[in-house]
Amino acid sequence: MSREGERGMHKVLIIDDEPWSREVVKALGDWSRLELSVIGEAEDGNEGLRKIGELQPDIVITDMRMPGTDGAELLQAMHGRYPKLKIIVMSGYDDFVYLKQAIRSKAVEYLLKPIKPEELDAALAQSKAELERANQPAWRELAPLFASGADMQRYGDMRERIYTYLMELNKEAAAATCGKLMQELDDRGAGLEAGSALRIANDLMLMLEQFLSEQELSFASLLPGEEARIGRDTSPAGPLKEVGSLYGKAIEALLLLRQSRNRLDMADVRQYVDAHYQNPISLESVAGQFLVSKEHLSRMFKTSVGENLTDYIVRRRMEKARGLIADEGMSIKHAAQLAGYEDIAYFYRVFKKHFGMTPGQLRRD
Repeated sequence: MSREGERGMHKVLIIDDEPWSREVVKALGDWSRLELSVIGEAEDGNEGLRKIGELQPDIVITDMRMPGTDGAELLQAMHGRYPKLKIIVMSGYDDFVYLKQAIRSKAVEYLLKPIKPEELDAALAQSKAELERANQPAWRELAPLFASGADMQRYGDMRERIYTYLMELNKEAAAATCGKLMQELDDRGAGLEAGSALRIANDLMLMLEQFLSEQELSFASLLPGEEARIGRDTSPAGPLKEVGSLYGKAIEALLLLRQSRNRLDMADVRQYVDAHYQNPISLESVAGQFLVSKEHLSRMFKTSVGENLTDYIVRRRMEKARGLIADEGMSIKHAAQLAGYEDIAYFYRVFKKHFGMTPGQLRRD
């Protein structure tokens, strides 16, 4: 069985509307040997997307035919929102439409039920291998530039130091380290060839862009009008000086952005949600409305209000639905739609989970 939440293990989420099917997957996988951990389960696509956002799994195993957001819609949403996620599809149907969607979404494998243990383990092993390949440091491709492995490692150490300063938003230290990099490499006799400084500078710019991407930003969005271009300074250390300057500007902008985000007024967020919960809003869409990351909004909302934003939206919808259902002249389907639910089956499940009874039982009582 899995060792849930163990540090260093890749995390797996299972999505299937049948509890017994989820149990079968958990029983068949050789989780300990593969160093994988099942961190959660979901019974449909809507809950699956919510848990992906909350739990941040590395691998998702999903069924295709489910109520609410089915597998095909789920695959499309996961591929669009979480491109690094590894997806394993399982289905009891050898359906070309499902298979085509799995291919489009770059699923690792399409497994037909009943699932065989060796096929599941092979798909999990492939997913893990792809994750680990993606995590290999790209800077090692610069190895031919250096005279020795020690010189290459020296660059790797300094690169890591620059990244640490970037995370700390330490402008002075990041810029100074970029400026010192070429000199320190030369002092160790690295013997860098002509053009090597530009390649190293490009590598550092890629690291900056990747860092900004993790914050759901880009250089262009962070510094409109500022050109992220290097190579105009043709002196030996010119490209690294240019990178140091760009790092400094990016960190200054990030500090200003952090200050504005810290001033995010939760009263405004609640007012917006209260006015729009009947529409198809989510943590992601609300975060986009207020120009902050969903992680930051989630933390701030939980600290201020005392519950998760997603749970708050559900609670407001359920309160609205209960009031509407009390009006016997309105159909339950219409009440569900006015409360923000187009899928009546999903509405019934959420309602029963929230109140411990079905809408019909509430109306009869």
